[in-house]
Order: sequence, then C-alpha cells, then structure tokens
Amino acid sequence: MINLEWLRTFSSIYECKNITEASKKLNMTQPGVSKHLAALENHIGKKLFERTTRKLTPTEYGRFYYSQIKSPLQELEKVEYYSNQRVKKQRHAITIGCTTDIFRKELKYVIYSFDMYIVTCFGNEKELVEALENDKIQLLVGIKKHSKYDHEFTFFKNEELIIICSNDIEIPEDLKKDEKQLIKWLQKQTWFTFDNEQDDIKKFWETRFNTTPKIIPRYVLPSYVDIIESIKHSQGFSVVPKHLIEEELKHSTIKIPFEISMSIDHKRFYSYKLKNSNSKEINMFREQMEITNVNNVSVKRNSQKNQNSFAKPNQT
Repeated sequence: MINLEWLRTFSSIYECKNITEASKKLNMTQPGVSKHLAALENHIGKKLFERTTRKLTPTEYGRFYYSQIKSPLQELEKVEYYSNQRVKKQRHAITIGCTTDIFRKELKYVIYSFDMYIVTCFGNEKELVEALENDKIQLLVGIKKHSKYDHEFTFFKNEELIIICSNDIEIPEDLKKDEKQLIKWLQKQTWFTFDNEQDDIKKFWETRFNTTPKIIPRYVLPSYVDIIESIKHSQGFSVVPKHLIEEELKHSTIKIPFEISMSIDHKRFYSYKLKNSNSKEINMFREQMEITNVNNVSVKRNSQKNQNSFAKPNQT
C-alpha cells in the first residue's frame, strides 16, 4: 500500500527542486526526505528525478506522476486541515428550557451569536421544572423560584408587573373613590392569567390593595404575549410584565386602568441542578448572556446620547 507521506514528500521535492528546501518545508531531516523518495520510487518501479549536484530534475514519468497526484493530494490536505480545525475548536452543547415569552424577548436575537450548540425546549414553568429534574434540560432561563426540588437559582433579571385591560373597558368614576367597591367590581371582571397559581395577580393585589384576590380566571394561557394579544381583541384584565406592553401602550391597543404608587418587581432566575455534569456549559451560557446584555445596554446608551445631541438646538 502506498504511503500518503511519500506522496507529500515527492510533491514537495518536485515544487522545491531539491532535497534541502523540501526538508525545510516538511520539517524533516534530509535523510528522511531521501528515504521517502527512495521508498516511493521502489514502490512504483519508476525513477522520478534525475539527480545533479545542485538540483533534482523530474523525469518524464515524474512530471506525469506529479500531474496525477497534485489535485487529489490537495483535496486530502483540505480534508485533513478542516478535520484538525474541528478537533481544535470543539463547541460545547447545552439544552436550555424557557417559556416562549422569554425566548421571544430575551433570547431570540442573542443566542445565535453564542459559539455553542444550543437546543431550546419550550413549555410552561411546571413542565420545564419537571424536565430539569428528569435531566431532559440542563438549564432553565427566566424561571420563577420554586421549592419543589432542590434546584440551584441564580439571578437573571427583574420584571415590573403592571395591570392592563382592554381599551373599551371603563372603570365607573364612583368606584375609583371607593376601594372596597373597586375590589368587588374588579373580581367580577373577566381575567386572563399566566397559570392557575395566579402568582402575578396575587402579588399585584397584595401590593395595591393589601389583601388576597378572590378571582376565578376565565382564561389560563402559558404566554404573556398571547394574553396581551387576547386582551387587545376582547374584554378582560390581566397582570403582566411591563416591558412586554411598551408597543401596545405606544399604539394605544390596550391600557393601564389605574396607576399605583410603587413598582411591583418580580425576580426571574437561571435554574439548574446542583449536582450535574454540565457546569462548564451552564457557566459559559450565562457568561455569554451577561456579555450580550452589557453590550446591549452600552448600545442603547450610546444611541440615547446621539439622539439627545441631535435634539439640542444650536446656541449662538
């Protein structure tokens, strides 16, 4: 069987026209190069070079042989190069879980720049927590803290909760001055909620009215974006993260029925199992998210500065 290294040596000698230069190119000793050439000539039974004191001149068969192996040898070298590159640059792989809201608003336009293989699983929070516990997912992104399993939580972001309603709903004026009557009226309205636990509504209610809501939601949807879209086209109330309704408020497709004096913050977390074999991938994903968020904040600040500078009138 012919040795690929013999062919590489022959090709280098042919192109360099002498043993010395070929040995430098191949990072080999001169006796090693001569040995490869002799082995190849012995294998094919043909003389490939005429030897002179200064250089090697290819024989007629040597020129023919070089023309036959040049292209295949180059293709083999390409395959070898890219194979080595893939070995040198091994991408880490991770399976993450999140709600469709988190993916749309936080991940959709950033994770494609991560130098990782990423599999994304969607579901409601209960399904995602179960998937993490059963090792179907290595990392949850933007999850609420729970106590069902011994999972680790690290801070992801803060969300401000706000009450919203359909544009055509008007709160009677007399109820705005009577909190007890307002509460009764609100509890009779059609409500959309993120899950049966009603965590967002409860948190809002306790902060605004210092009591527990007595609400039976008409519709339970596993996506805030879907809740907002539903309220735009029907009558109802909900409590949602404020950052998700910026465009709707701008275009007046929904409204905030009343303001409250204090903000209601809701923390979201990364979540993963304390004992796992993917700590490196988890940390890498989180670091990439942090870098991306810092860059995004910087871009927004620079954009705001530019807008402000253009808005300033010329002073004379």
